Amino acid sequence: MIPRSDFILRLCYLSLCFVFIACFSSQHITRKPAVIQEAEGGKSEESGDKQEIAFDIWKDNPEDFYAIVGDTPAPGEPVTVIFLPARDNEAASPARLSLVSKSGRRLGGAAFFDWTLDDEGRAVRACVFAVPSTFDDGEAIIRAGDTDIFELKIKERVFASEEIPLNPGNTALRTVPDPRKTAESERLGAILARSGPVVYTTGPFTPPVAADTRRTSFFGDRRVYLYSNGKSAPAVHAGIDYGVPSGTPVRSCAPGKVVLASERIVTGNSVVIEHLPGVYSIYYHLDKIYAEEDAAVDTGDVIGLSGATGLATGPHLHWELRVAAENADPDILCARPLLDSEAAKKIINERGEHIYAGL
Repeated sequence: MIPRSDFILRLCYLSLCFVFIACFSSQHITRKPAVIQEAEGGKSEESGDKQEIAFDIWKDNPEDFYAIVGDTPAPGEPVTVIFLPARDNEAASPARLSLVSKSGRRLGGAAFFDWTLDDEGRAVRACVFAVPSTFDDGEAIIRAGDTDIFELKIKERVFASEEIPLNPGNTALRTVPDPRKTAESERLGAILARSGPVVYTTGPFTPPVAADTRRTSFFGDRRVYLYSNGKSAPAVHAGIDYGVPSGTPVRSCAPGKVVLASERIVTGNSVVIEHLPGVYSIYYHLDKIYAEEDAAVDTGDVIGLSGATGLATGPHLHWELRVAAENADPDILCARPLLDSEAAKKIINERGEHIYAGL
């Protein structure tokens, strides 16, 4: 028979082992508030009201930290991911993130860049990407390397449909091979795939013409082009078409740098502006171009006049926004900032979630 003293010691030892295993096997840790805000005079408030608690992410952060702004996006909606490395793990920031389907199919991704959150110079790493407007599987995963860090619930969204008859000239623009078209497409693709380090603006954006201008097509419209030869082809509309007459001033939607200003076969006179890493605005079918490549522009600067150049069935302005090379809904980017410091700090402060591999 085991002496009573030995039995108690063994029981204590087993209890301690259980606590140790439970603590270190957890993969999802929610940190408790770390700082109590003090009242004037340097003393904590001790009234009958609950003390206001704040979680300071810049002090004593023991683990790498991710925050997601837009955790239930719709197709075409941008998502911002914020990464805060542990104080002793400054080199741990991943270079980029990927967005993948539940089956592992890659949907997109974006590179991280430095973002200063406030006037005090507190900085994090951030990246922005958009859920493809064609995605309808309901769930997607944000992945860093081989590690799944967050699961996104994708809202259901229904887009309008339209048929667009094309005359022989416009049919040829879409269907006849042309080395120049190929070169223009490759150049634009290379520009939109770039992710420079400069944050010219955090948003929100402003429409390039009056906000109440009549729209002739909407973001994400499911199109069918009816060719003059009797054939047809499906397409997804990448932006918004405004039914403005030729000669209407077209303005930059936000501060940025002009990275393309040229005449193209399919899109006519075209302008592309870079606004922050991987984020671009595009203006097609202009009658005249006023912007110059490599020039800085501000919100409201006139970059050209609307027209009907390229593949156009009438005078209009085609405006689109790309986020990490993916088409993004301009209405959403006009409604809220892409980099929202207040939303980011609120999520970090209130949630304090740490997301680990295998979660």
